[in-house]
Amino acid sequence: MNPLYPFVVGLTGNLGSGKSTVGKISESLGARVIDADHIVRGLLVSDTGLAEEVASAFGAEVMTNGWPDRRALAETVFRDAEALSQLEELVFPRVSQEIKAKLSKPSHAVVTVIEAIKIVEGPTCDLLDALWIVEATVQLQVDRAVSLRGMRKDDVLRRLSSQSSPDDKACQFRARWPHGSVSRINNTSTLDDLHARVVRVWDATLASAAQRGEFL
Repeated sequence: MNPLYPFVVGLTGNLGSGKSTVGKISESLGARVIDADHIVRGLLVSDTGLAEEVASAFGAEVMTNGWPDRRALAETVFRDAEALSQLEELVFPRVSQEIKAKLSKPSHAVVTVIEAIKIVEGPTCDLLDALWIVEATVQLQVDRAVSLRGMRKDDVLRRLSSQSSPDDKACQFRARWPHGSVSRINNTSTLDDLHARVVRVWDATLASAAQRGEFL
């Protein structure tokens, strides 16, 4: 909730919830979208300091040609909560720095959406004015991840077990920003239904952004 930045929405939702689809819809409505996962992928192939820290923390078995191997790294951290927490401690500050740099660049968009599964757990939460949580049943999440991403069911369930529930995400956000708005977007029906829900949330967000602008 920083007036130096545009109105910023955190877009979150667990694996298979449809978070990325909501991100694309919001972009079509006029949002500037920053994909935290895309930033992480870029850092893993460009940040030599991060590569050295990953190698030191997790060993040569997660490295390929001097750079973290995303598949091998995922196999390691999603089987060990402590390892996952250790990786997040290395990655979160770097991602937050990259996001701040992107937010500082001029944009015609009134609202910027930051897409990330663990946005409320990291330092980027301090930048948010509002939170959108995309939700679906566990069965739907598993089916989508298996069919659309080619993942194994046990791997999907393992990753989901490492991700906080929608209720927990909302509680964590409200604990840090008691007056921040939380919108929960159900994605258990058709794409048309999802689009309609996102439009309603988008319209309410634009109204909030306009109201904040009146007081700056």
